[in-house]
Amino acid sequence: MNRILVICLSLLLGLGLEHSLTAQVVLKAQPVSEDEDANGAPKPPPKAALPVDLDASWKTQREARSLSLSVPAPRGQITDRNGVPYAQNRVANYLAIILPYMEGAPDSKILEFAHQVISTSNKILGKQWTLTNDRILTHYKNRRWLPLVFSTTADGISEEITPTMEKKIEPFLNDNLVLQGVYLRHYPQNQRASHIIGYTGRTRSLPTGPISDGDSIFEEMEGRSDIEKAFDSDLKGQPGIVNVLFSQDGKRLAEDVRRYPVPGRNVVLTIDSSFQMFAEQALASHAKNGGAMVIMDVQNGDILAMASYPYFDLNNFIPGITEQKWKELQEDPKKPLFGRALRGEYPPASTFKAATALGILDSGKVTTKSYFGCPPSMVIGNRTFKNHSTSDYGSMTVVNALKYSCNTWFYAAAIEAGADSVTGMCSRLGFGERTGLPIPEAEGFLPTNSIMIQRRGSKLASGDIANTAIGQGQVLSSPLQVAQAMAGIANGTYLPQARLVKQVQDYNDNVFMAYDPKPRKTINLNPVHRDAVIKGMVAVVSGDGGTGTAADIKHAQIAGKTGTAQWKLDKDQNLAWFSGFLPAKNPKFAFAVVYEGRPGENISGGKIAAPIVRQVFNKIFEQTPKDDPLLLAMNNKPADGEKAEGEENEDEEEADSDRPKRKPTERVRPAQPVQVRPAEQPKKSGIGGFFRRLFGK
Repeated sequence: MNRILVICLSLLLGLGLEHSLTAQVVLKAQPVSEDEDANGAPKPPPKAALPVDLDASWKTQREARSLSLSVPAPRGQITDRNGVPYAQNRVANYLAIILPYMEGAPDSKILEFAHQVISTSNKILGKQWTLTNDRILTHYKNRRWLPLVFSTTADGISEEITPTMEKKIEPFLNDNLVLQGVYLRHYPQNQRASHIIGYTGRTRSLPTGPISDGDSIFEEMEGRSDIEKAFDSDLKGQPGIVNVLFSQDGKRLAEDVRRYPVPGRNVVLTIDSSFQMFAEQALASHAKNGGAMVIMDVQNGDILAMASYPYFDLNNFIPGITEQKWKELQEDPKKPLFGRALRGEYPPASTFKAATALGILDSGKVTTKSYFGCPPSMVIGNRTFKNHSTSDYGSMTVVNALKYSCNTWFYAAAIEAGADSVTGMCSRLGFGERTGLPIPEAEGFLPTNSIMIQRRGSKLASGDIANTAIGQGQVLSSPLQVAQAMAGIANGTYLPQARLVKQVQDYNDNVFMAYDPKPRKTINLNPVHRDAVIKGMVAVVSGDGGTGTAADIKHAQIAGKTGTAQWKLDKDQNLAWFSGFLPAKNPKFAFAVVYEGRPGENISGGKIAAPIVRQVFNKIFEQTPKDDPLLLAMNNKPADGEKAEGEENEDEEEADSDRPKRKPTERVRPAQPVQVRPAEQPKKSGIGGFFRRLFGK
C-alpha cells in the first residue's frame, strides 16, 4: 500500500509541487530471508530485531481481495502578490503496522504481535507510543490490508517521524512495519498574516469499519478559517484513485493507479509580503497590548498589508493542535486568535473627522471659509462637551480644525450642517458596512437618523451629532474600514472595492479565476472640499503644532489624522489612532493604525500610533527593491493639482467648484499569471526520476 503512495507522491514531487520531503518511505515488498534484509545486508542483532516467529499458527488464509482507494490531493498554495508562499505542502511520515492474517489465532496472539512490534519500535526510538486493544482488534477485523498508524501523542495527534528517527528505524522496516506517508500543510512564514491565511483541520477521521470502495489512504484536510476555508473548494484539488489486488494467499499482486491526484489551485493574494512583515514588526515593537495596521492601494483597493497583533503560529495547528495549546490561545487575555485589523470594532475617534469635515462642507451650510470657535468646552443641551485641550484656540476654518483636531469646532459645525449631511458622507465612504472581503469581517456601526428612529423612535439629537462628528458615541469601525475611507478621500472619484485575492491559478500558473479591481461606489467628492481636507491633513503631519508630526518621513508627504478614543471606560483603557494616505498630492497608499492602550496608560494618536506609521513606511521606501511595481507606480503617477501645503492660507480664493473631477489613473488590465514560487525540491530523488521518464513529466 505504501508503494502506491510513493508512486503518487513521487510523481507529484517530480512536478515540483511539494515543499520538502522530510522522510523517504522505505518498502520491502518482496519476501526476504531471516538473516538478510532486501539489500542483502545482515540484519541487526537479535536483541533489537522485531518478532517474526510468534506462532506458526498465523498462516495466511486464502482470501483474494481487490480494493479501490482514494489518494488525497495536495492542497494548492496560498501566496502573496509576487508568488511568495504563505501556505504550502510537505510530505511527512508516520510509523504504522500492517497486521498479517493469522488463521485461527486468538485475540491474544493478534494483540501480542501488535504490541511487540510497537514495543520494539519504542525501544529503538525512545518513545511511548501505544494503541488500545480495541483499536488493534477492530483494525485487524476490518482493515488489516491497510497500515495502522501508531506513532501518536497522548492527545491522539499523529507524531511525525523525523529524519533522525527514520535513520534509526530504517533497518527494521519490513512487510509489517512501514512508514506511512501523508501530505501535511506547511506555513513557511509561520505567524505572518495568520489572521488572513487561516488554518486547516481533518475533514473526518479515517473509518474503522469494513473497507469500502473510495476510502482514503490517509486523512484528508479541509480549511477551517479565513482564506483556507473561503477557498477550500479551489485549494483541495482532486483525489487520485488506485486499485490494489491481493492474491488468494494475501500477497499484493498489482497496484494500478487509475487516476493521479490533481493538486489544488493556487490562491494569489493582494498582500505584499514585505509590507506585511514591516507592519507586523512595527506592531510587535510598539503595540504590546494589541493593535492593527492596514495598508491599501487607493486606486484599485488592493490590501497590501493587514496586520493584527498579537498573532499566532499557524504551524501549531499542523497536524493538529493539542488541547493545552488551544486552551492557551483561547484564554490568553491579549486574544492572539482575534484578527483586529478586520474584525475589531472600535470607536474611530478623530480619524473620523476627515469624513465628517467632507460631510459638513457638502451640506452647503458650512464652507471652507466658515469660522467656528475652538474653546476648551461647550454646552450642548444639558451636557458639557469638552475639547482635548484646556486652551482656547480661537476661531478657525476647517483646515486648522483638522490640523489641531479641535473637537469643539466639529461639534458646532456638525450641528450646523445637520446629521444627514454628516452621516450621509460617512456612509458614502464605507462606514457602517462590510468592505466585501471573502473572509469574515466586522460590520461596524454608523448611527443615522433612520436607524435611530427604528431603534428609539427619534432622530439623532444635537448631543448625538456632536459625539458622532468626532468618531465617538455609538460609532464603531474596523481599521480596514478606516483605511478604505482614507482610500476614498485620497481617490476622490470612487471608493475602491477592497480586494484581498487577485486571482486563482492552477498548478501550471494558468489563471482560473481573476478578481479584477473595481469601484465599490462612486463618491465624486467636491474638489474644493477635498483639497481643503487634504490641506488640513497635511498640516497635521507637516505643519507647526500639528498633532501627527511624529509620522513625518523624508520620502513622501503624508496626509494624516490622529485620534484618541475612549474605549473601555471601566478599565481606563483608551485607543490611539493614526490614518491617512501618501503621497499627499498624488496618493498611492492609504493606511490606518490602531493601538490598544493598557489600563491606565496615557496615550494619544500622535505619540503612539504615528511613530508606527513612520517606521513602516521608512522601511517600505528604504528596504523594498527600487524596481518594486508598487513603488514604481507611485513614482510614475502624473501630478494632480497644486502641491499640498502644511499651513492654511486664509486669504486663498476658493476655486471653482465646477472644475472637472479627477479621473482614475489606473486602468483595469487583463489578469496576468503570477509566477508562484516553486516548492523546494527534496534532497532525496526517490523514484520520482523513474516516473518522470516513464510518463514524460
